[in-house]
Amino acid sequence: MHVPGDFTREEIQARAKITEQILDEVRSAHQKKPLDLFLSYFYNAHFDPAGFDALRNFGIPSVNFYCNSIYQFENVAEIARRADFSWHPERDARDLYLKVGANPVWVQMGADPEVYRPIPEIPRKRTACFVGQRYADRDRWLAALDIAAIPFDLYGQGWNSASIQAEIDTALLDVSYLGRKRTRVGTFGSYADAVRQNISSSGWFTGVARTLKQWRYRRETQALTRQTAAHAKGKANDVARTLAAYEVCLNFSNVWSDGRPGSALVRHVRLRDFEAPMCRTCYLTGHTDEIAEFYEVGKEIDTYRTTEELVDKTHFYLANAGAAERLRAAGYARARRDHTWVRRFGELFAKIGVPVPAPKHTTVSVAT
Repeated sequence: MHVPGDFTREEIQARAKITEQILDEVRSAHQKKPLDLFLSYFYNAHFDPAGFDALRNFGIPSVNFYCNSIYQFENVAEIARRADFSWHPERDARDLYLKVGANPVWVQMGADPEVYRPIPEIPRKRTACFVGQRYADRDRWLAALDIAAIPFDLYGQGWNSASIQAEIDTALLDVSYLGRKRTRVGTFGSYADAVRQNISSSGWFTGVARTLKQWRYRRETQALTRQTAAHAKGKANDVARTLAAYEVCLNFSNVWSDGRPGSALVRHVRLRDFEAPMCRTCYLTGHTDEIAEFYEVGKEIDTYRTTEELVDKTHFYLANAGAAERLRAAGYARARRDHTWVRRFGELFAKIGVPVPAPKHTTVSVAT
């Protein structure tokens, strides 16, 4: 899915087959009962953009959702241009869609309260936690907590040497898939591919400089594994149950601006920003201007801008159960009221002009 274009013959054939099968299913269903909307989550590699013309001929409006627009927009640019509407949850992605002639619709992500829910019978540990894979600068933030002796647990991939090696071992060896060579992660060939990609996209001088920056960053990442490994707890089989067991839930907002190490770090709202408060957590995440449009910062959730602020606020909420409980209760009430998928789809349908019954609003009563 992460091949933006210049597809091999085999990739084009596979995409054409998928497109044909989808359109056949839509045509059959539409004949039985007219369809109101076609909602997809396609990359350029999944679906022939011309397929949206066929949907338009059926009289069915189309919406393509994509949530990596800030740092991997090229993977969906062709699809976005041809769909009737392009749904993007990142507020600041609008200009990227407009530049390629798309019709962007900004509707943020949400959460399902039947999945992300409080579990009051689980006792909370006076500890912080993070659920998510090792990515970008997350280990740098967590290293600051480790140095400050703040107790925290980690769930997800990449936080210790064993899980890193397991990811490498399960990655494909040098093979050809749909006519495209795939190189095993961590081999000399994978590094050579990265160098070629850097030089191709940025020129010789900048490309080499970026490669050196990536190499240094990787060395620093390897050096931090010992610190993160001491806190690693493996996989979180049930996110809601995992979050329920901790006094503070942490999250990190940075992504690489072009999806690869060495580029600028960009902060934006994440899906966990709605899932975690809906689980009734004391939620602390990286600050963005956009998050303040969805929560009252300091009263419903809290945020940090620096490692010092992350350390101070984590320590504060771990040491002040009353403050943590007030944040937990207020964030939960706001998430249940305003940030469910029912509310989000109601907003989407209103913006694209699809008539639907008004959603039922959930009233949440929370003792403070």
